[in-house]
Amino acid sequence: MNLSREEIANLIKDLEGKILITTHKNPDGDAIGSSLGWHNFLKRLGKNVKIIYKDRVPFFFDFLPGIEEINVKEEITEEFDWVIITDVSELKRTGFEYIPAKKSIVIDHHITAEPFADYSIVEPEISSTCELSYEIMKLINPALIEYPVALPIYTGIVTDTGKFGYNNTSPTTHKIAAELIEKGIDPYVVTKNIFERNRIQKFKLLELVLKTLDFSIGNKVAHITLFKKFLEESGAYPEESEGFINYPRSIIGVEVAVFFKEIDENYWKVSLRSKGNVNVAEVAKRMGGGGHKMASGFETRCSLEEIKNKLFKELELAIESAEFERMDRLP
Repeated sequence: MNLSREEIANLIKDLEGKILITTHKNPDGDAIGSSLGWHNFLKRLGKNVKIIYKDRVPFFFDFLPGIEEINVKEEITEEFDWVIITDVSELKRTGFEYIPAKKSIVIDHHITAEPFADYSIVEPEISSTCELSYEIMKLINPALIEYPVALPIYTGIVTDTGKFGYNNTSPTTHKIAAELIEKGIDPYVVTKNIFERNRIQKFKLLELVLKTLDFSIGNKVAHITLFKKFLEESGAYPEESEGFINYPRSIIGVEVAVFFKEIDENYWKVSLRSKGNVNVAEVAKRMGGGGHKMASGFETRCSLEEIKNKLFKELELAIESAEFERMDRLP
């Protein structure tokens, strides 16, 4: 059941019993910020709440209040009355095959979201799940959005907007950021911890990955590959490849950047980034994934050659479609 902000706020305010909070596997800034923000907020609301992830938190988020309370487990065996799932709408994307909760709530902002939950709110036009969460929290009790709540929320907004540089950044996004700063947030604390704590291993990994740079579809698609062996050779963590896709996307003439990441043998995670003309969310959806118009992805089990053959056909059609639409708009 899809609810409005007011309806979801009233629902959460009145929750009783044991509450679980989780998010998608391989959590990013918006996933961590929204789930941890809700965890810290609900504790202040007097709720019995626990937070569990499938995968560990990247080390550069260790400055966030309450981060030590995040449990990482292969499966969830404890029974809960409610589960709140943030920044994802499909159960399989959490990494858990089953979540033992009587009722479920999804809070998400992905355009391809298809919530499986009992209750959900999805706003694709908003910058991040953190921004949406903040708006809902204000309806519940704005006085509870103290520093331990504000910092994770601000962090998620910063990361999902590309430091307020992506086109999902709205005037409201900036207003919310200002309100969070007024609550004591130091923007440089976030910048320093997230973007200025790079280990040398990250650059060794980047060197290996950039050597795989290649082009397709008339140089309109640039792609890079992270083979699993690169992590062993460089000593880098998988999360240290965050942002690598921006290098191929920044090349003049490139419309779409693709990042192939080998998770295991014949198991790949694929990230897509568009400069705006091509809707990569639709491409990712046809490949079994989802996301946003300019940033999306999917996972698949097959050979790299098979993925490339299928994906590049889809991207060629999407690029042609975008070009036709552009021509139709010309006077």
